[in-house]
Amino acid sequence: STQSTGYGKFTVSCMLKNTSPEMRKLIFKSLSGNFKKLTLHAEAVTVVDTFYNDYANSRERTEMITEFYGKELYLYRDLLSEHFVKVIELYPDKKDKVLEELLSHTQVFIEKGLTGHIIVQHLMLQYFLHGSVESIQELVSEKLIEQIVNFVHTKEGSKIAMRCLWHSKAKERKLVIRTFKGHIKDMCMNENSYLVLCALFDCVDDTVLVKKAVLSEIIESLDSITMSQYGRLLLNYILAPRSTKLFPPSIIDCLKVGDTNNVSKKDTQVRRLEILTYASPGIIANFKDNVESMLMENTRTLLLSTAVNHVNCEISSVLTAVVDLLATDKSLVDSTTMHILMRSIQSHQTHQKPFNDQVMEKIPMTDVVDWINTNRGSFSLLRLLECGSTEKQQQLVDVLKQKDLHKFPKSAGRDKLIEFLNKS
Repeated sequence: STQSTGYGKFTVSCMLKNTSPEMRKLIFKSLSGNFKKLTLHAEAVTVVDTFYNDYANSRERTEMITEFYGKELYLYRDLLSEHFVKVIELYPDKKDKVLEELLSHTQVFIEKGLTGHIIVQHLMLQYFLHGSVESIQELVSEKLIEQIVNFVHTKEGSKIAMRCLWHSKAKERKLVIRTFKGHIKDMCMNENSYLVLCALFDCVDDTVLVKKAVLSEIIESLDSITMSQYGRLLLNYILAPRSTKLFPPSIIDCLKVGDTNNVSKKDTQVRRLEILTYASPGIIANFKDNVESMLMENTRTLLLSTAVNHVNCEISSVLTAVVDLLATDKSLVDSTTMHILMRSIQSHQTHQKPFNDQVMEKIPMTDVVDWINTNRGSFSLLRLLECGSTEKQQQLVDVLKQKDLHKFPKSAGRDKLIEFLNKS
């Protein structure tokens, strides 16, 4: 009863933190059989959650969780797992009964506003994973939506939030989006909640609302978001959703679960194109001013390359910024990041010609010829020549043919360039 009071919970929490493992076992033993009652208490749940999250071993966690599966299964707690699916494998005939128990507890958790606790999220997730779509839609009430920002940042909480979006109706989805207002930046940079935003992009048909309430906050915070590993993943998802080159199978499989929801009506490709179209101008406007700083990191350079390849807007300002950097610092052409970016631009069917034309117009011919001194520079020079669409590029070919290219440092790029010139 001590932990059921405002001050008592702090006393028990301090005992757990500062005592020995043996004493914690005694505390656990004294609480055993009462975890369900304590978890449903607004004060005591803090202590239960601390024990579950920070100190309990696998067996203890299982015992704590199985209290919520009903008295009958609790008797066999030593044979069970904390995960619902494993319990049902052992006792398939108990599935409906356990789901009823979990639904009842979930309703109380939501009503009492206890959803910010890890143990509560674990129990709720079991129902969201295995309960019927109809019952989940009923759970996604205004009361739950108000609390969604309390659990969107945890591993299991984010999975609940995704299912709230997938299975809720259009009206509730709008409420969820409005609840996210002011939290979008932090969600982008969290390892769990960025996936909730990806799920949102996948299922919400009202892309105008998404633009106003979500994308606008993202664009405003791009300087911070691009510095975050998870922020970059979110931007990559806007630019190239479900790309196997950018996302591991585990992430793609996680998000594919929502593809079968029966609420979304808009064609997937149409929805993706609309979101990309809304986001592209803001992304390019930010990136053109930050090309130099983005080239200082491989991961940010890859994001810039993805943007160049996938945005649905004019990118001449970015191309100009890249060429200006090359004109200012001749050594940049040999850097790893610049090579990655130039290869991406020069291999793009739409962007290669305007980029190469700018190179020939803004960079002195002698400096361009000097690219052959390095392997990466030689490959960039080769791609420039392969485009071969302007008079100046033909002049460059003539200049290179007059030189003994074998006197330049040997590299794979130089040899490929010589081979190309011999054929032209």
